[in-house]
Formats: sequence, structure tokens, C-alpha cells
Amino acid sequence: MRNKLIFGAAVLLLAACGGEYTPRTGDLLFQLTAAEGMTDAIVAATERGGAVTFSHVGIVEATAGGAFVVEAVDTSVRRTPLGEFLARSARRGGRPIAAVGRVRGADSTVVRRALRRAHERLGLPYDDEFLPANGKLYCSELAWECFVAADDSTHLLRSRPMTFRTADGELPAYWAEHFAALGMPVPEGVAGTNPNDMAHDPAVEIVWRYYDE
Repeated sequence: MRNKLIFGAAVLLLAACGGEYTPRTGDLLFQLTAAEGMTDAIVAATERGGAVTFSHVGIVEATAGGAFVVEAVDTSVRRTPLGEFLARSARRGGRPIAAVGRVRGADSTVVRRALRRAHERLGLPYDDEFLPANGKLYCSELAWECFVAADDSTHLLRSRPMTFRTADGELPAYWAEHFAALGMPVPEGVAGTNPNDMAHDPAVEIVWRYYDE
């Protein structure tokens, strides 16, 4: 934990000096988490042939006391210190594989409401079923729910039919075993989101990368 706090302090110090990303409330922080079962399965189903396939996303909250990321991770929606969030990233050249996205057209009203919605969802369980409107949330579903137009009429981020299959149509063993353990069919084709598609959404502008491309 001490190393995580030191890492977070270093990030914020660099930001203050102008050499790094300065946290801004309402930004989306995309991340490739260190390799593990779900990460590998997400990447296999969502990679686009690019250099990086993101497996996780959270919403940045900048405060006078430091920067945080509101995220759906592990078991619940929680508010995580930025340094701790980045410490979970895979690395390239010693730097976290993480990128900052900004929602186009998200003015101060939209951002304020998005953060309020995110806070209202703190403590909700993680959605390991990957289903809409079930009282649970997975990471990109949280971002999708929170960013709504100022008139509350439309979501600013798109959803689309999900696939859990690789590009060649195979279902990774991880997903087959995951949903079998839940006693439910794979929700193939159900409307949803994923971090990598969200990072490439026309509504999202990537404004900073912690790593070199």
C-alpha cells in the first residue's frame, strides 16, 4: 500500500509541474489491466488489431484532496485513488498502459450530473452477468449510465450488441465457464458496452496517454 501511495503522489506531482496529465473531473480513464483471466477474455473478444486493447474504464474525479477514479471493479462500484488505479495497469516501458478520454460536448452541467450519478451508484455490486438494468454495473456500463445529454434525453456514449467471442467466432473457455457457473446463457447479442469500443467511440476524444504508442 505504501508503494501505491508513493506512486500516486508522484503522478500528482508531475501533473502539478505540467509534465503529465492534470486530472480533470469527468474524464474517462481507460486502462489495460495486468493479465488475468477476465482481462485476457475481454481483450480476446474486443481487440481491434490496434497496438493496445483496453480492458477497463473509470470516471475521473479531481478534488482538492487528490484525484480519484469512480469505477466498477472486483465486487462493487467504488471510488479509488488515481495512483492505486494506475498501479493495476499493465506496463509498457515502465509506464502504465492507460489513456485519458474526454466526452465530446460534455459541458459542466453534463459532467456535474455524471459525477452525481456515479456517486449515487457507489456500493452497487459488480455486474458479472453483463446484463442491462439488473441493479448491478460493470465498468463501461457505469460510464454509459452516467453520461447523459443535458436534457436527460439521450446517452452520450453508444451501446451495441455485445459479443464474447473472438474474431474467429470461438467462445473462450473463460466465458463458457464463467456463465455456466452463474447458471445462465452467454448474453451474446445483448445490448451493452466494453472499454475498448468506448475508447474508439466518436463521442470520445483521447487527450492523453501515459504510455508511448
